Amino acid sequence: MDSFVQRNRKALLAALATVAAGSAAVGAYYYYKQLQDAAAGADSEGSGHLSKSQKKKNKKKAQKEKKKGAAAAAAELKPEYPLLASGKPDIAQIKTLDAAQQDAIAVQLKDQGNAYFKEQKMDEALEYYNYALDVKQDPVYYANISACYVALKDMEKVVENTTKALELKPDYSKALLRRASAYEALERYPDAMFDLSVLSLSGDFSGASIEPMLERNLNRQALKVLKEKIGDPEADPADALTVATQKQQLPSDTSMASFFGIFKPELSFDNYDEDSEADRKLKQALEELYSATANGYLDADKDFAAAEELYEAAVKDNANDDALNGKYAIALEYVGIFKFLKNDLAGAQAKIQKSIDLHPRVNSYIYMALTVADKGDSPDYTTYFDKAIALDPECSSTYYHRGQLLFITQKYDEASKNFRKAMELDDSNIFPYIQLACLAYRENKFDECKKQFDDARQKFPVAPEIPTFYAEILADKEDFDEALKQYEFARKLEDKQSCIHVGVAPLVGKATVLARQPSAENFKEAAELLKEACDKDPRSEQAAVGLAQLKLQEEDVDGAIELFEKSAELARTIEEKLQATTFAEAAKVQKRVRADPVVRAKVEEALAQYRAQGMM
Repeated sequence: MDSFVQRNRKALLAALATVAAGSAAVGAYYYYKQLQDAAAGADSEGSGHLSKSQKKKNKKKAQKEKKKGAAAAAAELKPEYPLLASGKPDIAQIKTLDAAQQDAIAVQLKDQGNAYFKEQKMDEALEYYNYALDVKQDPVYYANISACYVALKDMEKVVENTTKALELKPDYSKALLRRASAYEALERYPDAMFDLSVLSLSGDFSGASIEPMLERNLNRQALKVLKEKIGDPEADPADALTVATQKQQLPSDTSMASFFGIFKPELSFDNYDEDSEADRKLKQALEELYSATANGYLDADKDFAAAEELYEAAVKDNANDDALNGKYAIALEYVGIFKFLKNDLAGAQAKIQKSIDLHPRVNSYIYMALTVADKGDSPDYTTYFDKAIALDPECSSTYYHRGQLLFITQKYDEASKNFRKAMELDDSNIFPYIQLACLAYRENKFDECKKQFDDARQKFPVAPEIPTFYAEILADKEDFDEALKQYEFARKLEDKQSCIHVGVAPLVGKATVLARQPSAENFKEAAELLKEACDKDPRSEQAAVGLAQLKLQEEDVDGAIELFEKSAELARTIEEKLQATTFAEAAKVQKRVRADPVVRAKVEEALAQYRAQGMM
């Protein structure tokens, strides 16, 4: 199931690029409207450029500028204002004239600057624009000066002069756009996003032209923040994940239970010695892992690592002890797969390969196949499954995991054969039944899918996995009422279990379905479900990011930012970390826009228009 974030990334960006940038309430409107209409917020022309009305304005403006250009050329020959002996404007004398005369002269000076600008004589253009400013403070003159500095590539001066223009005219769209571009060049991405968000309120530019700039700045800011958090601001994005994994933690309890639930619990091992501290640690770690509890997973992570260190010290003096090496291999295998679950693929493969070299086991080959496939070396993973089958052709887990990877690569017939083989070898494992049902749905055979779930429900009547996965399929079919019933049923079944089965999946799933049917009651219930999920499984990224989205709807921007940043820490991959960080930075811009009194007034005006049109 795609995450709440992945399905709705574009909607959040569009919300920020439109009125939602200034209001969480409007943001929620755009957020849910775009689930039905991906084009929401774009202008009717969809040109990605200026609106039709603005094009007409610009055409008229161009005509006027052409006339002004001719006037400027004439003014250069015969200036109609007092001059110094040097031929420069006599500003002191000009200021003794009446206001109307001063205004006319200021325009002449500006036009002379325009003439120099067209000839790429920036120093002269700046000189005359400043003369015009000496006569009259006008935002256009500051904007023209900023244009000169764009040509001179002095972005600090661009910011300085566009800011002065905006102090005189806060809704000066051209100045806002130019300052946003300058901020981007200076890597001041939040400032650029603020200007672009404000600019979207003016309506002078279409959402299609502003949104790409906004998204680009948002992505760059997110990457910058992520680099700073992992301690290397100069890191190449391709290397960022390696650094990030050094601080990575285990995935959610729901994910841990799902992963290890496929394997038969391994609570003991051969040659156990009660007097061996390493053996005691390893046995304790196995018991903690297969207890399938939140604390058990965390404790097992520590105890597997402790057992590995103890065995490593022991084998230095007993390198040829096969029994010792066998137990050391088990510890290495589990340390490796825990590293895999933390997304440290290189570390995982090193540990698992060492385990295989010491004493190969079926699980070590399965784990290696999973790490190879996850790393993208897909053609090689099949050899490890072959080795696992050669070692034990009756192990259900091997066929199940091979079936999963075949499913992912859309080799459905082969996947089905492996799932059925896994079921044949161990009919007490629920997951092959579920995968066969999901496979039928993927092949557009819903009736067969439903029958598979019905058959599985008869065999596993109290297993929360059945209604949870069935609800996901119903939600995908947009049968929301039935999906909600199945999620609620799964939730009740999960609460009765002594250990984690599907964890908070029913809570997150039900909240997601409710959020896809926007209403005040649904938002409230979804938020309550996600809050419960976060409390029960603090490492659940899906719960955190889903709750953050709803915090925005409730106008709790600070709460949303905190949760988005938390989800970035929890995310397993660099892409997911970047995505969550992007949402956090977008929410920060929302907060800043809402805090600006001038912009807030525009937001309220836009809100009133939406309400008047019956859109909210």
